[in-house]
Amino acid sequence: MFFWLLAALAGWLFLRWLTGENLSGFDRGHPDPQPVVSTPAERARMVERVTTLITAADSGSLSLKRVAILRKVMDGMGEGASFSSRFEAVEQDFVRGEWVLGPDADPQKRLLYIHGGGFFAGSPRSHRLLTDALAVATGMAIFSLEYRLLPEANQKAAIQDVDAALKWLSVNGPSGDSRTATHIVVAGDSAGGNLTLSCLQRARDEADVTIDAAIAFCPSSDITLGSPSFRYNLDTDLILGKSLRPLLAIPSFLRLIVFFIINRQRPSHPAFSPLRGSLSGLPPTLLQASTTELLLDDSARYYHKAKAAGSAVEFETYRDMVHVWQLFAAEIGEGRLAIASVVNFLERVGVLTQQDQSSSEPLNCSQEADDSAPVGRARC
Repeated sequence: MFFWLLAALAGWLFLRWLTGENLSGFDRGHPDPQPVVSTPAERARMVERVTTLITAADSGSLSLKRVAILRKVMDGMGEGASFSSRFEAVEQDFVRGEWVLGPDADPQKRLLYIHGGGFFAGSPRSHRLLTDALAVATGMAIFSLEYRLLPEANQKAAIQDVDAALKWLSVNGPSGDSRTATHIVVAGDSAGGNLTLSCLQRARDEADVTIDAAIAFCPSSDITLGSPSFRYNLDTDLILGKSLRPLLAIPSFLRLIVFFIINRQRPSHPAFSPLRGSLSGLPPTLLQASTTELLLDDSARYYHKAKAAGSAVEFETYRDMVHVWQLFAAEIGEGRLAIASVVNFLERVGVLTQQDQSSSEPLNCSQEADDSAPVGRARC
């Protein structure tokens, strides 16, 4: 009997170690959503576009075949689009990706962009709609990173690639520019948002590179999937709801153990779940999330914990948007509003001035809708 009690206690302690601390104390609500600025036609087109993409990528249960299809579908998201930026491929010093350069990019103001895709899909190509929008709106030189993905590598490899890219970016600019960066921003969406937020803590602790600001679009901040919105937004998240429903049906302790076996580290480790690390002393950070997505409370909890720790953090919510709607900035008002908010944020924290923006016209969010206007010059 004593042996079984000891085994049960050891199992409980191991599960607690995998899960980490109880973070329900940071469930303190969300800011009011940004104004609804899209037209019904814009929203309908966005939903239709997303539905088409999901249908094309859905080949049944998760398998290598489905991963290959999803990668192909995501990489085709920008096909036929007209870009204002030019793309400059990079493959050197163990760093792969592409520079995304707007018409008047400042090569010494650099933004490391880390794409999303659940850690097993996505690429610089799949996110060109978003990186082009950021390049044009901010006037920064955007480096879109190609990091190693599951299942060919584990998440530790992705973390290593991010750290290597950040150090490389600090002393390497586009077209062979070897001047040291004057400003560095790190940004990412979804899984890339997770890598963005974890990168901030390592940069703070190692003091190798100074990050001036960070932007996380719909980030995953807690790989344990413990946020309340994984339950109450399961039926309203058009993108993640269907794909993650089978995973969420698996008992949490089994998910945690599988993660531990694959990555040889507990899922609550801050490298994988940045929400669970120390959030003090971090650079100014902007979080954006939809009110109807699964990852809403990953942002909310991060915001409240970082704010309590004294870090400068801002959090915006957008009503009824799809996960990473910023990708559709050229098609929907809330996408343009989100990009305009990024520019305003970077101005407030001293990274940008009005003269830095590639467009000679400031972002204007108060005029009537103009669906034909390019991102960075359009109304929101």
